[in-house]
Amino acid sequence: MLESLEGDYITRGPTVDEFEERVAEFVGVDHAIATTSGTTALHLAGRAAGFESGDEVVTTPLTFVSTAHAATYCGATPVLAEIDPHRRTLDPDAVLQQITDDTTGLIPMHYGGHPADIEELLVIADEHDLTIIWDACHAFGGHWQGEPIGAQRDMAVFSFHPVKNITTGEGGMVVTDDDELAKRVRRLRSFDMNYEPEGHESEPWYQVAEGVGYNYNVTDLQAALGLAQLDRLDEFKERRDEIIARYNEAFEDVAGIRTPPKPVNSDPMYHLYAVEIRDEFGCDREEFVNALHAENIGVQVHYVPLHYHPLLQKEFGYEQGMFPKAERVYDGLVSLPLHPEMDGDDVTDVIQAIERLRAHHA
Repeated sequence: MLESLEGDYITRGPTVDEFEERVAEFVGVDHAIATTSGTTALHLAGRAAGFESGDEVVTTPLTFVSTAHAATYCGATPVLAEIDPHRRTLDPDAVLQQITDDTTGLIPMHYGGHPADIEELLVIADEHDLTIIWDACHAFGGHWQGEPIGAQRDMAVFSFHPVKNITTGEGGMVVTDDDELAKRVRRLRSFDMNYEPEGHESEPWYQVAEGVGYNYNVTDLQAALGLAQLDRLDEFKERRDEIIARYNEAFEDVAGIRTPPKPVNSDPMYHLYAVEIRDEFGCDREEFVNALHAENIGVQVHYVPLHYHPLLQKEFGYEQGMFPKAERVYDGLVSLPLHPEMDGDDVTDVIQAIERLRAHHA
């Protein structure tokens, strides 16, 4: 970090290159392209995939709005498909029902860090010639069938926001093994600029924009923070797993609390510990959240389904009631605090606050 502060670069420079190389090595891909956020990474991935007006891109309703913006920013239509309520991720059978002649892409999201049905979704992409962009913003550091999350084709996107598994303050990353996709993402990240066009050799100032690109460049300072975080990734995962084990032990037999799904053929690095609160607990989700907030326990809900948002209702005709499985899950979702800086007393405070609320309604 100090080397970057004392170095010659303030914006994108050699430390960004090093961070990209480290992430690519960790994920096991040929290319990693750093961006200003997970949202801008999704935007660049959608542009690189060639999404445009008239295209349909299938994604999940149970995600943050940025996932849909990989399509909307490009003029394409986000088509929502029902979730598998156990995984809380896209149901492959529901995806098949939404595919039309206009479908060009698929954006699964690894909810909370739990992998979507990667194997089945890859089969669908093969059969229908779809570009997959994995929204892995929750999942950096996890593995599926022994392979790092993000190594699956065609592209994956990570977020390095402060609440994510590692952080660069703000930041994101596109990873891919596809040389052409990587080249396109890199160009779009920086104005779609050709920095060495014909004539550049004799006129070194001569650089030209060849399309509509963006200034999504990150700084060496952010990359230095990312490198320091990568060095602690195993430590972060170990601590998250310890907290999850305590939560599981405390809640897995409590009536009215559904704990997160157990991993199958995977070793997730969980970003969220999201439970579902049901009638058997004795109160609804609203009372649960407000009661814990009153005890200074920072619970949250992830996420308001996409088809509840006025944007998608007005622009694409979605409305509440269209995805009952996703809505049933959402109606009970509560994310409990999960962060490696939590100590044992912090975890105890969360558990005891929930136990007191349960006892109150017993």
